[in-house]
Amino acid sequence: MSSTTTSLGNQVLSGLIWSAVRNWGGRLATIAVFFLLARILSPDDFGVFAAAIAVLAFIEIIAEQGLADAVVQRPAIGPRELNTVFVANFLVAALLVTTTWLAAPIIASVMGTERLTEILRVSCLGILLSSLGFCQQALLRRNFQYRWLAVRILVSTVVGGVVGIGLALAGFGVWSLVGQFLTSSSVSLILLWLKPVWKPGLKFSFVGFGQLLRYGSNILGMRLLDFANTRAIELAIGAWLGTTTLGFYAVGSRIYTIMMQLLSSVVMDVAHSGFSRIAGERERLAQAYYRAMTATAAFAMPCFVLVSAVAPELCVTAFGAKWADSADILKPLALLGAVQTLQYYNASGLNAIGRSGTALTIAIVKAAGAVAALVATKGQALEITVKAYVLAQLVATPVSFFLGRRYLGVSVRRILRCVLPFAFSAAMMFFALQAFSLALSDLGLNQVADLAVKLTVGVTVYAVGIALLGRRYLIESIQTVKSMRRG
Repeated sequence: MSSTTTSLGNQVLSGLIWSAVRNWGGRLATIAVFFLLARILSPDDFGVFAAAIAVLAFIEIIAEQGLADAVVQRPAIGPRELNTVFVANFLVAALLVTTTWLAAPIIASVMGTERLTEILRVSCLGILLSSLGFCQQALLRRNFQYRWLAVRILVSTVVGGVVGIGLALAGFGVWSLVGQFLTSSSVSLILLWLKPVWKPGLKFSFVGFGQLLRYGSNILGMRLLDFANTRAIELAIGAWLGTTTLGFYAVGSRIYTIMMQLLSSVVMDVAHSGFSRIAGERERLAQAYYRAMTATAAFAMPCFVLVSAVAPELCVTAFGAKWADSADILKPLALLGAVQTLQYYNASGLNAIGRSGTALTIAIVKAAGAVAALVATKGQALEITVKAYVLAQLVATPVSFFLGRRYLGVSVRRILRCVLPFAFSAAMMFFALQAFSLALSDLGLNQVADLAVKLTVGVTVYAVGIALLGRRYLIESIQTVKSMRRG
């Protein structure tokens, strides 16, 4: 094995480990903070802030302009291009924050929530802070320096969480969530610039920036469409069904969102960087794709299925009895996550080989389905809206794998061999738990004990299924990781 290949393998493995620390450490801290806040604050408080965050997420996507991924993907990049990206991010963010400040009353009126005005005006300052760190964070990702990113996420999450919980206990209501958001953004920015990879200068390259912007524009388009898939439903629920209903959706979908970040982002965060480095070697890229797909099918997919199966017990145990209705949101979303965590590798691979426009096609299909589902279910109960949304998102799955097969050179038959043993085992677990729930209900266990027993049964059934159906593929996945460790 060449020294270059060995170095890249070690970098990717190190990146995976520290990406796991960053995502797991930060998100586990987020879960703990969120669980505590859910027990203190009301559904309406969560609903109002969820509406604000949906707007802010849209602003941040535009402010970043897809340039971070362009910096990561570019084979070589100099300080002049980085200076130009840094200034462009900040200027666009400043313009968007100013516009949001002025338009806040109109947005609040559309959402039917007057107090959203001041919440938006104060919270949008966090986007201005974040824009100062976009370029620095992209360089850390490009160089596989995930250790410092892990520290940054964990520290900013904990400090922001302490502030948020303190404000909530003091009776500040929804403003405790605003305080948490701004504190986390501030601490995150400070930590990014404590150990800078690059320092801004006054020399610029508009030619190089134009090349980055052309690549980034497709990433921007894809993220805007992904926004339509994930955040548009929140805006629609808030406007049509009210902030209290949005609060139930925000809590029910929170576990699904955190799981996507915990179980998918750990690999996908590094996938774009790793795939980009071997984009010109299609055989190596295909093998990396299969290994990633197998590992995700073995570990991430069954976690989503298990959470769907125990959603009622999990929501009550985690958030309290007042959030019991959130289980109707979590159950279908978790099943959707089991599929999404697999198909996202297609977009990562397409972006890595420079076909961000093709990856954009996948996002267009998903966005069109989401909009159609929301329009078709306008005025319907929240549960119906969520189920229609899930079905619409699944329409993009065959399109995603068709484009992956065509441009990445991967085989659908090989993908099925990687995935099906784990999918069948996860299905066995799901249906076994549905049947077991009926028998367990007669024992009169409390929610915590009931959840613990079901989780144990679910893991056991899945393990038996893997032993019968997918043991060889699981061993291959483990051996792959070991060979990477040896270099």
